[in-house]
Amino acid sequence: MAIPTWLSDPDASESSSLRTTEIEGVSETLDVLSNPIRLEILATLHQRPGDVRYADLRAELSIRDKGRLNYHLRQLDGLVDRDDGRYTLTDRGRRLVRQVATADVWNAP
Repeated sequence: MAIPTWLSDPDASESSSLRTTEIEGVSETLDVLSNPIRLEILATLHQRPGDVRYADLRAELSIRDKGRLNYHLRQLDGLVDRDDGRYTLTDRGRRLVRQVATADVWNAP
């Protein structure tokens, strides 16, 4: 999954518009975030300090099927890091979760 460059620069001007080359990356990121299971994974990892063992992550999530969980974890590549069976958000993943959580657009009519 391509992470758009606008996520990597927290000091970017709000008035700057997305370049045509970034639109595909934004679309892919929004596609990843449009799935409730992936949002649940991101939220769970964001709430936990440090890394989370696979078994503990699975126990906290509503998804029980290992294959489905593994699929969704793969879709979060670039936002979630896996090291020796433990999962944590990448810096980009943490920034993205904070941006999604604080966005004003979710309650707009």
